[in-house]
Amino acid sequence: MDLSLVFGTIKRPASEERRSRTETTTSISDPCYDYNTLDEFWRDIRQKRYQYYGQADTFVEWSGWYRLYLNGESAQMSEWCVSDVGCGGYTALYLNGSHPTLEDGVVTREVLGTNWNGDCGSYRSNSIRVKACPGDYYIYEFVKPIISAPGPMYCAVAFQSISSDPCYNYESLDRPWRANNESGDNICDELFSWNGWHRLFYNGMDIRMSETCVSSFTCNTEVNLWLNDPHPQIEDGVVTREVCGSYHLGSCCDYKTKPIRVKACPGNYYVYELVNPQFGCSGYCTDVSTISQVFFNTSLDIIPGSNITLNYDPCNNYSILDNYRRGTIIYWYTNEYVNRHDDTRVEWDGWSRLFINGSSAQMPEWCFYYMSCGGYSSLWLGGSHPRLEDGVVTREIYGSRNDQCSRYRSDPIQVKACPGNYYVYKLTRPTLSIPAPVYCAVPFTTPNVDPCYNYTSLDEPWRATDHHNLGMCDYNVDWNGWYRLFNNGQNAQMPESCVNQYTCGTSDPLWLSGPHPQLEDGVVTRQICVSSWNGCCTYKSHAIRVKACPGNYYVYEFVKPIFCGAYCSIPSASTTTETISPTESITPPTTGKVLCYWDMTQYRYSELLCKKDHHTPQPHSDSFDFSETCESSSGSISVSRCKLFEAGFPADVLHLNDPSCKGTVRNGRVEFLFNNDEHICGTNLVANGTHFIYDNFILRTQRSEKILKLSFSCVYPQTPTLSLNVEINPLESIVHKTLPADEGRYRVRMIPYQDDEFTRPFTGRVDAELNQEMHVEVRVEGVDSRQFALVMDKCWATPVNDPDYSLRWDLILSECPNPNDDTVDLLQNGVSTSSGFTFGMNIYTANSISLYLHCAVHLCLLSSNSCSTDCASGHHRREGRSLDFHDSASISMGPLVLSAGNTDKWVPEQVKLESSLITPSRSVRNLGVTFDDQLTFTDHISKTARSCRFALHNIRKIRPFLTEHATQLIVQALVISRLDYCNALLAGLPACATKPLQMIQNAAARLVFNEPKRAHVTSLFTSLHWLPLAARIKFKALMLAYRTITGSAPSYFHSLLRVYIPTRHLRSVNERRLVVPSQKATKSLSRTFSFTVPCWWNALPTLIRNAESLTTFKKLLKTNLFREHLTL
Repeated sequence: MDLSLVFGTIKRPASEERRSRTETTTSISDPCYDYNTLDEFWRDIRQKRYQYYGQADTFVEWSGWYRLYLNGESAQMSEWCVSDVGCGGYTALYLNGSHPTLEDGVVTREVLGTNWNGDCGSYRSNSIRVKACPGDYYIYEFVKPIISAPGPMYCAVAFQSISSDPCYNYESLDRPWRANNESGDNICDELFSWNGWHRLFYNGMDIRMSETCVSSFTCNTEVNLWLNDPHPQIEDGVVTREVCGSYHLGSCCDYKTKPIRVKACPGNYYVYELVNPQFGCSGYCTDVSTISQVFFNTSLDIIPGSNITLNYDPCNNYSILDNYRRGTIIYWYTNEYVNRHDDTRVEWDGWSRLFINGSSAQMPEWCFYYMSCGGYSSLWLGGSHPRLEDGVVTREIYGSRNDQCSRYRSDPIQVKACPGNYYVYKLTRPTLSIPAPVYCAVPFTTPNVDPCYNYTSLDEPWRATDHHNLGMCDYNVDWNGWYRLFNNGQNAQMPESCVNQYTCGTSDPLWLSGPHPQLEDGVVTRQICVSSWNGCCTYKSHAIRVKACPGNYYVYEFVKPIFCGAYCSIPSASTTTETISPTESITPPTTGKVLCYWDMTQYRYSELLCKKDHHTPQPHSDSFDFSETCESSSGSISVSRCKLFEAGFPADVLHLNDPSCKGTVRNGRVEFLFNNDEHICGTNLVANGTHFIYDNFILRTQRSEKILKLSFSCVYPQTPTLSLNVEINPLESIVHKTLPADEGRYRVRMIPYQDDEFTRPFTGRVDAELNQEMHVEVRVEGVDSRQFALVMDKCWATPVNDPDYSLRWDLILSECPNPNDDTVDLLQNGVSTSSGFTFGMNIYTANSISLYLHCAVHLCLLSSNSCSTDCASGHHRREGRSLDFHDSASISMGPLVLSAGNTDKWVPEQVKLESSLITPSRSVRNLGVTFDDQLTFTDHISKTARSCRFALHNIRKIRPFLTEHATQLIVQALVISRLDYCNALLAGLPACATKPLQMIQNAAARLVFNEPKRAHVTSLFTSLHWLPLAARIKFKALMLAYRTITGSAPSYFHSLLRVYIPTRHLRSVNERRLVVPSQKATKSLSRTFSFTVPCWWNALPTLIRNAESLTTFKKLLKTNLFREHLTL
């Protein structure tokens, strides 16, 4: 058989090209210093299937020794078979054995060949000699391969040098869908970007690659990849392992793909240098039988999102997310972007606003088939976006894959609509079971010019549904902007129902999946259906925006469809001709500009006239040239009378929500006003978590053939962003809040008074006596006192003019007086636009006799009936608060100065260290543990309990799908490890202090066995072999004591514990007791390690104290603690 007919023409390269240069010879006898370099990129085994071919090493005149390179990087000959790779030829040659070591010298190795069908070892070529050289490289004495093999080529592979230990420099790869018990998808690893080392996880738990044959139709791929050798040991270091591929129609190791490097790490886990397999649709598999728990070395401070109260407005505090790849216009066949990204790798924190190439964007509320967004699975919003008055809402997230729009379901996210017509999202890490998910984005911009008057005419008769397939393809059109459809000059629109295949001049016609909008709907988004071979809506293409226009026509913002189809058109559903009132005439539009003007003769406006003018430009604005102003509890809006008239809306038929509120024509504009006195006009007052919103509409509903509804609103921040950090004289703080366009304006004042009737405010410098009662009023001006109340959330004092100063004294907490300061009296709060309180002047620091006051306030809607708090009941938080408050701000006032002679009261001074001034703090955090000034660890216990409670909450959600053993592993990894972290610090605390942690452990045990809430836990602890919390603390402390006595603990422990040595020979000399410090000397330090641990140690039985090894001591101690704490 002529092999050239099968493999093509084989090139005969010149030998000069094979031996490009010779290294400098320093020793003629040693080939390590006398070799030829061979640098040919096609020899790389890490290439696509027969990416390079046509070469043959049988045509090379081999002579001497050679060193391999790949693109200038040192390489070595492959020791591994790789299917469907010819290394530039058709038969890939590789070493049948490992490379030698330096001490082996020159060795002879067999050479095997893989044929074009992927059969490893199908050829046995001539053996070659190999030598390892100083400098970590190899040289080869190549010879002419056997001629019976078609196009034989010596293969090479280059491994990147390792600059740091991969055990501590890896990327976490938590992909549960790679497990060998997962199936149902075809995910191809050749489409992902691979670089560096990876550690594999399964929902937060360690997992390994499979070492044995993987069953068909698993790991969510077609060709399952697994290690063809066992994992290494720690002493083996970095090793290279062959990777097998199992295909569902073949045997276990049908294919062998690119080898990878593996390393065993301390802590019983492995890291892998995964590479692009470049072999069909293949994927690396993990083995669920190797799952093991992860032990955390640091405390995890996880706070559930549902328990977080935002102290800021996310509309003013967000991160910008501007990625072109997130755009839905990146279709599945755009290889540059598809499957290269994965949002589970992103560290999400806080709120985000979406952009695409600098333009505002939003998440899509819809899905189309084969939507990519730069990842493998596309995430979209399972519901409509909120309105301003909705505040922060929660929306479901769905993930699409291929033609299944709701194939996956991720964790919900929070969304908020913001003034300025944009949205912010609190994006979170998507569900790990979704393959490479990415949050999608679509452009979201408001047209500067009404598209009803700024469109491109599209008059192409072949788009009609009665035209057959002409091979037209809208995918090739550069769509830009808005379009209006015509058919031979007649008004047309897109069809709203099924269109037959092979019509509209194309094979796959596109039609509108949903009705056209009405005039009052404005711009809407509509899904596009594709009629194909198996149904009316076989596929869904990219959604488009549509708008209904005055004059009974529609405009469309067409975009590139996902397939080679075409947008269809049908004659317009309405043939009604618009008529103009006899009292209002308008000149038909011409190519010139139109100037609107009014004849002022006879001291009134005459009928509107429009004349052609080529010089006066039209204003660049929205449809009717909106102009809106807001002030206090009132607002106004004006629109262009000329533009209204051109659209067919005379001024006398327009009104607000209340039909009696007509507009007034002034200076060419129609003005509408409302206020909260005698001219409410149907204005609706609503509130979300951060703003109050007055909204209204300009309506025209008298004639059914033309309907107009223009919405407008005035937005007031619920919590003003206020701060005045300068000295006030006279002593009154006033903060003016001027809001952006379309928002209101008001101010907040803080005034100190000399009398309890609040009639004589202080002026100038205030010299107050010690313990003198001070009277303070905080009030808001510029809002409607019938609808709003001012609430003081908290007030505090600082010795310097900085509300964020670390040293502060609380006066009002949670809208009520500080219970620890009996001089504070709250007079009024949340009742009206004025609030007040009193407090006694005091000296808080020896370094300052001045006092600055600060208050955080917010506005409250009186109609909610939840503005005031009953402080006398002891409940300092209102029940049933209907609104969330997402911002915090302060108004400041000061200084208040103490008179001379009143500064002799002692307070702790600040510490000065060189040029730094250190201020005492009530609590500090070190290595994940919160220390308070009394060492009660109350804050630390509270935070630990909260994070564990959140972990249990999440585990409980998936408990029905877990086995008992799997649940135990997860609970131990996420909950018990946190309870054990630094728990020796809790030694000596009373049981009531550590009770929250014990309750967490009880709940964890019940969750493992799926027991009810009040089930007894003693038997559960015994089954799990868990010690209760108090015993766990004692166990850790006593283990440290044993290591200290035996000399294996750090040296600083030796000064804390002292072995008891009697003054004369007694029986206790062999009992290994510890010296207990005198109780009198350590009365205030009874919880210290040096006192508590010796007491516990001496109470142990002698057998345990005298244990010969740490292992024996650990076993005996745990048994003793079980008997002591878990006796049934």
